[in-house]
Amino acid sequence: MFIEILGWFGALVILAGYALFSLGRLPDGRLYQWTNLVGAVCISINVAVHGAYPSAIVNAIWAIIAAVVLLRLRSRRRAERLAASHAAAQSERRIRDAEMAQLAPAPFIESVPAVTAALAVVVLAAAHHEQAPQFAPGAPAAV
Repeated sequence: MFIEILGWFGALVILAGYALFSLGRLPDGRLYQWTNLVGAVCISINVAVHGAYPSAIVNAIWAIIAAVVLLRLRSRRRAERLAASHAAAQSERRIRDAEMAQLAPAPFIESVPAVTAALAVVVLAAAHHEQAPQFAPGAPAAV
């Protein structure tokens, strides 16, 4: 009795999925493929028990096709999530780099006036040093 109910259930699931898909009420996606997989497995069990092996093989292949499609859909969804995550990380990195560029100190070229002012002090110190009396190494310094 259970095997008969299983067969009828499988037939109803496959027919419902196919009807909804054909009428445009069910997109070609996960739910449609699940109806194919569940229905085909149920029918396959039913017909195998009754010895209808050609029908069992056809329904087993039907179930395998649905399983392969479901795995591909899952892989595609995972790849899309990974790509979206990668794009978000790149966007965050670009924003962070732009913010850091705004906070970064001015490059050397923009600090030339400060360097030029320091150069004047160094030149004056060097000139003063040249005018100072020179002492021989080891000679006592004059007070």
